[in-house]
Amino acid sequence: MRDRHPMIASKLELSPCAVSVLGQLFVEGTTSDDNITSKAGRCDLVSAGLAFREAGLSSLTPDGVRLAREWDPCSLYARRERRWYLKVRANARSEGAAVSHSESSAAVR
Repeated sequence: MRDRHPMIASKLELSPCAVSVLGQLFVEGTTSDDNITSKAGRCDLVSAGLAFREAGLSSLTPDGVRLAREWDPCSLYARRERRWYLKVRANARSEGAAVSHSESSAAVR
């Protein structure tokens, strides 16, 4: 099992611009430099190993995706990050449904 403390520390150290870009890349996926909400925020994410930039495109690393998925839904709601909030909720529901479906299939056998 992975230690979650480094992820929590990363959340606390991210600038507001980096958090904004984290949400943008999580919701929109690979994004052109022309459409990044904050180049400084993107640079912060790249420095933290949460995103990468190549050929004028930016995307999240697996750690960046994990951090975005684990973000507290209540804080997303308070920040009015509607699309990020909905995506986190949808992922949580689908993961929960997959677990309950597999459990129910095992019970039927």
